[in-house]
Amino acid sequence: MDSDRDRPESRYAWFLVVVASVIMGMGAGALISIATFLKPIIADFGWLRGETSLGYMAGAIAMGFGGIGMGYLSDRYSTRPVVVVGILCLGGSMFLLASQSALWQFYLYYCILGGFGASALDAPLLANVGNWFNRNKGLAIGLAMAGRALGQGFVPFGSGLLISASGWRDAYATVGIISLVVLLPLAFFIRNPPGLQEAKKASRKVSASDQAEAYPMPPKLVVAWLSGAGLFCCICMGTAMVHAVAIAQDTGIDANKAAGIIMLIYISGFFGRIAFGKLSDHIGGIRSYWLASFGQTVLIFWFTQMQSLAGFYVHAVIFGFFMAGVMTGLIVCVRELTPVHMRGMSNGIVVLLAWTGMGIGGYQAGFFFDLSGSYVIPYANAAAAGAVNLIIGGALYFYFRRKSAVLEPFEAA
Repeated sequence: MDSDRDRPESRYAWFLVVVASVIMGMGAGALISIATFLKPIIADFGWLRGETSLGYMAGAIAMGFGGIGMGYLSDRYSTRPVVVVGILCLGGSMFLLASQSALWQFYLYYCILGGFGASALDAPLLANVGNWFNRNKGLAIGLAMAGRALGQGFVPFGSGLLISASGWRDAYATVGIISLVVLLPLAFFIRNPPGLQEAKKASRKVSASDQAEAYPMPPKLVVAWLSGAGLFCCICMGTAMVHAVAIAQDTGIDANKAAGIIMLIYISGFFGRIAFGKLSDHIGGIRSYWLASFGQTVLIFWFTQMQSLAGFYVHAVIFGFFMAGVMTGLIVCVRELTPVHMRGMSNGIVVLLAWTGMGIGGYQAGFFFDLSGSYVIPYANAAAAGAVNLIIGGALYFYFRRKSAVLEPFEAA
């Protein structure tokens, strides 16, 4: 049980929510911006969609593995230096991508972007934000991830405009410059909440019986369950994130207008993350996560049925609202169900499986498109993965229902 339960939530804590959301938004947005770089790069090099999408998968998996290490370092030491290293790697990888000339370089540079750049921004900052809050932890995490969602929408959209204006190489370089100029000054505002190190030391010394009383399921087992859920939810999610623009362009929609689909998904996601974050403060992270996952799973296949720009835009808004609540609920579950001394690493492990799922989703969509010439099979696969996620989340829900009243916001967290 955390010793900082009664600590007030300061104005500086809310300011750090804004700082974290901007930094995470730029990192995650840079990774997902492959959605707008995909076709221009293919046009220049003649690569297949499947093998090009594999670059995103490589970066996403690297981000997951990197997140474990970065989360551990932030648990062990401090968040700020980890984030500074991540920003430098983020900007540097953008410059490298601007100069690429071979497929293996594309993969390598996306691995650097994910494994050393974005990974150092997500898990450590989400753990840091969660540690500043107690009563409003769901809302705070939701707000941080909402700002992150805006970055995931605006960075690809802005990249699309830059590509149209000056080509994809200059677009990558410009994103790199913006990353360094905007994010480095913000990183120096990041600090740990008062008393955090003492709370971590006390948490490490808690006996097994006390921990069992505070956490009805062993935290390591919780992380394993949540990681499995995150894998399948993000296979579903990653299919749309990497290929939503391409599927619209295949119907004859202009590239700039098609890029607006991603932006609308994440603008809608801004509100979805706040809504599901606040909802989790009332009904708990598990139920909030399951409801968002249900909406995402029901909606994913309907991307294949859209034919008009208006249809894609409306569907993007609805899908984005539920999709955003999925990751918010997942991170709130980690915050509620793991002790303070292991939250950074726990976030890293869950994010590893989530980003692995994102990568698999993006890759399988490109792979099966190359085989069939259609997105029907890839999006059907995405819906099936979403159904598996619902089964895992539902099983976890009923386990806690039997064990205790954990379905209410978890007081021990």
